Amino acid sequence: MRLPPYRTRLLATGAVALAGLVLGACTEDLPQVLDDDTIAASGNESASLTLEQVEASTGTLDDIVEQVMTATGVPGVAVAVVYEGEVVYEHGYGVRNTTTGSRVTPQTVFQIASMSKPISSTIMAGMAGQGVFDWDDPIAEYAPQFRLSDSWVSEHVTFADLFSHRSGIPGGSAGNDLEAVGHDRSTILERMAMVPLDPFRITYSYSNYGMTMAGESAAIAAGGTWEQESQDVLFGPAGMTSTSVRHQDFVDRSNRADLHVRTDDGWSPDFERQPDAQAPAGGVSSNVSDLARWMEIQLSGGSLDGERIIDEDTLDETHTPQILKSPPHPAIGDPAGFYGLGWNIGTDSTGAIRWDHSGAFSTGASTTVKLLPSEGLGIVVLTNGEPIGAPEAITDSYLSALQTGDANTAENIELWTERFGGIYGEPVEDWANPPTDAAPARDDAAYLGTYTNDYVGAVSIVAGADGLEILLGPDAEAFAMRHWDGDVFSYIDAPELPDFAAAIEFTVDDQGVADAVTISSFDGAGQGTLRRI
Repeated sequence: MRLPPYRTRLLATGAVALAGLVLGACTEDLPQVLDDDTIAASGNESASLTLEQVEASTGTLDDIVEQVMTATGVPGVAVAVVYEGEVVYEHGYGVRNTTTGSRVTPQTVFQIASMSKPISSTIMAGMAGQGVFDWDDPIAEYAPQFRLSDSWVSEHVTFADLFSHRSGIPGGSAGNDLEAVGHDRSTILERMAMVPLDPFRITYSYSNYGMTMAGESAAIAAGGTWEQESQDVLFGPAGMTSTSVRHQDFVDRSNRADLHVRTDDGWSPDFERQPDAQAPAGGVSSNVSDLARWMEIQLSGGSLDGERIIDEDTLDETHTPQILKSPPHPAIGDPAGFYGLGWNIGTDSTGAIRWDHSGAFSTGASTTVKLLPSEGLGIVVLTNGEPIGAPEAITDSYLSALQTGDANTAENIELWTERFGGIYGEPVEDWANPPTDAAPARDDAAYLGTYTNDYVGAVSIVAGADGLEILLGPDAEAFAMRHWDGDVFSYIDAPELPDFAAAIEFTVDDQGVADAVTISSFDGAGQGTLRRI
């Protein structure tokens, strides 16, 4: 019997950075991972750039983008650069759709995946500045219906805990697995109460549904919906007219970039991604023109065109390190990495503070934003290709050219290609070719039936036209099962990743009939075993 190892992959999380642990003890008080002087220094670096230098540097972007697009083949790219309250560069490259050949412009709307997180933290900062809640308030004060598996954590988890990924909700699959089979936001948040937690406030664990829970709680505190609060607090006041957290708004845009994945025939717009369930974490769509305005708000302390959009103090909290994400590696020169509230916080090779965040959908989106607050400089790059490191290579090459005079584009392409090479984990064994000594399966009747647990809900094994099928989710979506070895089968749970199958293992009773099934897709949340009804 060979049950292939469970692979942890990022189902539409957009999470690119590696996780780290805070080295310290858990207390009720929030951990202070940097001292006050270090935190204060993040906003007090001396600016060294001039407008002339920045304007001249944008001339290198065409070459950088062309080199990255040639090396990766990514179909479409849009870029914007802001400096000291001004948009100094906006441009679109390539195509919105490889079939139609429609061109990308600065107004082309992209799905930005987890780059939604710092935008959502801006919305949250705006609501906090209006007195709707405080970052350090427990969400139970406003939304007691949202529970976690530990009652003490449920009573004490704060908006800041959830937006900094230190709540203990395990990252990767928890909630994402339910979304992948069609469950809605309310159902997923309700079932988060069944997910075992990691240690509270000392574990960095990237959680889409922790952040979504915080966003929903904030909307409840405001007496509205996340979708309407996003519009009222940020998009409307900032004039971000092409930005939305509703997927239908994206679909309705005539100038939108379709998602693309790599196939044997090149890049193809074969898939769609509907992220409404996790809107605060990954549901924003926008263009670089709107995002340039948003970057200006970040770099100016909450103002835009001389008007206050977001409260400065509550916005500053989003840029303050909240938890250690990755420890320093002095041997290779990597500094420590931190997570703020919806932002990665760290220093680059020149010692400058950076705020950044990337986004990725396996179905064909990859994005990033990087800001140098001491310089008043920001760059955003959106692409409509699956995550292979293209936007990160562009931003790092541009910033390197600006700060050191050398873009190092080839090196950055190689570096980011390598980093993204393992984003989905390691493929399991060749499902098309079972082991040579595989044991035969039992008669189909041994497996047919319905299995359930409180997290996954009901799952049915049925006889399809071409063999056994597993029916998942509220719409009972059918997935073909392939026999592997004995009572172990597999199925392709993400069509855009055919090399990454999920495992299905039946437990059979003394009568030769399965009384339970374990599905690896749900085991990342500790909820993969279901009992026969």
